[in-house]
Amino acid sequence: MNVRSSGTWAVGGHGATPDAVGVLQRRGVDLSRHRSQALDREQVEQADLVVVMTSVHEREVLEVAPSAREKIVLMKELAEMRPHLDGVNRAGRLQALLAAARPNRRRSLDLDDPMGLPTSSYERCLNEIEDGTAVLAELLAQ
Repeated sequence: MNVRSSGTWAVGGHGATPDAVGVLQRRGVDLSRHRSQALDREQVEQADLVVVMTSVHEREVLEVAPSAREKIVLMKELAEMRPHLDGVNRAGRLQALLAAARPNRRRSLDLDDPMGLPTSSYERCLNEIEDGTAVLAELLAQ
């Protein structure tokens, strides 16, 4: 399984903010060598799953790759989706996730960008990303 991170507004090659580096460092993660990467059409088209942070990101991904609609999931949607996994093997779990009912769209499903906000905003954002990532890992890697 390959995981990549790209930004819809990213300019390639920039490091993470000092606040992001610090918050992750306190959790034992070294983000100092991370560099931003701009999202591109080929990357989206080749992906099996595209996890976005906000509904605005979803629209921006669709502007780049309109055919990606069915494989885009909001990070915070993951905790509310309940895919049917009885008898589904590991290879079928992604399809079960993508076929699962989505929660009703609402503002609270958007993950707030902490850029320029206090460190506590970075902590909250990281907690929400960890929650979604844990659900994703459980669903796809179990």
